[in-house]
Amino acid sequence: MSKVTTFDVLARTYDAGFTESITGGAQRRTTYKWLRPLLAGNAMQLLEINCGTGTDACWMAQKGHSVTATDASPAMIEKAQRKAALTPAPHQPLFQTCAFDELYTTFQGRQFDRIVSNFAGLNCVSPAAITGLSKQFYQLLQPGGYFAVVLFGKYCLWETMYYLLKAQPRQAFRRWTNKEVMVPLTAQVQQPVHYYSIKTFAQLMKPLQLIQKKPVGLCIPPSWMEGYMQQHRRFFQTLVKWEERTANASFATSLADHAFLLFKKEAQ
Repeated sequence: MSKVTTFDVLARTYDAGFTESITGGAQRRTTYKWLRPLLAGNAMQLLEINCGTGTDACWMAQKGHSVTATDASPAMIEKAQRKAALTPAPHQPLFQTCAFDELYTTFQGRQFDRIVSNFAGLNCVSPAAITGLSKQFYQLLQPGGYFAVVLFGKYCLWETMYYLLKAQPRQAFRRWTNKEVMVPLTAQVQQPVHYYSIKTFAQLMKPLQLIQKKPVGLCIPPSWMEGYMQQHRRFFQTLVKWEERTANASFATSLADHAFLLFKKEAQ
């Protein structure tokens, strides 16, 4: 299946399975904690890639920014447009179907103050393609601009401990490999995923410079634990409080379910 078709199959259930879940919602609020300082001040030109169903684009637009949001999946874009129509904002986000390798040709001649990629979209891109993307981002960013990305954590503590306790070492260490991993999205559809260490990803993103890393989901568990957390709400709220207390534990970023990484294009 093409990547477009792969992500199309998630469009109908993505919000229910992640955006509206208590685990996914809590992790998203953590990413907003790190994004909020980047969006303070005057209205900016923002580019969001792998925007999914548009939740983040709507949130950024509500802050008064001009948001152009892209995704390879037409079904995701269609759902995002419907969501934006119901979300009041000074400027409605502009949604556009656009694959990663089409970004520069699509927006050639434009530059953005910020580029945002939330929740592991770039984990679906090979190392060679990431190198090409970094050059596109560099061209598309204003001097002094920022690229904020949320990737899967390489050594997710929740996932490792959970599957070790279940005596499933292959699952426990699946993120630790440097090889492509086929991840089932549905019973019929699999998606190739790459789990990057922070050091490796930073190397691939040059000449952009990594200036910040923060854990997302160090204490809040992955969304596949949603059922258990729904049944143990008090325990979940305790985990949310621990997440807040460990928010600045940058040394533990790779152990979280996701990693927030901030890159800068140095002013020339």
